[in-house]
Amino acid sequence: MSAPDPRPDSLTEISVETAGIDAELVADAFRQACSQGVAIEAPSRFDRETETYVLDGDAPALVKGYVPAAEDASRIGDALRLALQAAPLDRPLVWQRPKRLRETEWRDAWKKHFGVQRIGHGIVIVPSWIEYKPREGEIVVRIDPGMAFGTGQHPTTAMCLRALEEIGPGGAAVLDLGCGSGILSIAAVFLGARHVLALDTDPQAIKVAAQNAADNGVAKAIEVRIGTIEEEGAPDETFDLALANISGLALERLAPALASVLKPGGRLIAGGFLEDRVDSLGRAFGANGLRTERVVEDGVWRTILARRDS
Repeated sequence: MSAPDPRPDSLTEISVETAGIDAELVADAFRQACSQGVAIEAPSRFDRETETYVLDGDAPALVKGYVPAAEDASRIGDALRLALQAAPLDRPLVWQRPKRLRETEWRDAWKKHFGVQRIGHGIVIVPSWIEYKPREGEIVVRIDPGMAFGTGQHPTTAMCLRALEEIGPGGAAVLDLGCGSGILSIAAVFLGARHVLALDTDPQAIKVAAQNAADNGVAKAIEVRIGTIEEEGAPDETFDLALANISGLALERLAPALASVLKPGGRLIAGGFLEDRVDSLGRAFGANGLRTERVVEDGVWRTILARRDS
């Protein structure tokens, strides 16, 4: 989810039901048209064995976009329908009637879909409004995503967290590109990273990530900054590890820049794309000196673990 500030008191919600595997693709189109944020409402079920909520990957998802109530929601909805007509979707979209609501209604409504999640061997993602007593050996990341992407519920975020835990960023300088809520940055510090530069082009994400870093007591180790890596003001430092949970198209475009910000032998965890992007991304990375070490799978989603050739 992402949106700029400030927001009006009253919003119009434009929503569509889609296949779960299509949700991110549809949400990308919504982000271009909905100035007040986009949310993906993915169905979840309570797993009694782990005492956490897990995504039901076989069920449809609901993508919701928010615009100021003063804007013409019908016109925006028509533009979205047109933009998604040629999209390679798994099944047809089912559009919902636009709904007027106050921002406070939005904030309270989505929280019911975000519960405690255990990821990997010892990472636990806990919503900031839930009381949780850590078990021995757990790394607890407390998150209030606000309107920024990143709760750990999406498979790509979970895959990046598992890969981060597996690699172990002890003592590393880390880049978190497209940091969203700051969830990966915070986890990296808890796993031993000495410094994280968290970048995002969304001002709201920057605000949320900085607050989450402060709430987790790691603000001194995380520099949160608006921007990316291919523009004026891009970082002039290099990193031991780069985290990029964005999209397949963005990763392909940024492959040269990602290689340039990694130290020789540096690692890349790249997520946010479907299985049909693996080959083209592997070629783009390889052409820029990033050797694919492993492809991680979760349903139709993929994450590439790569290393810059020394």
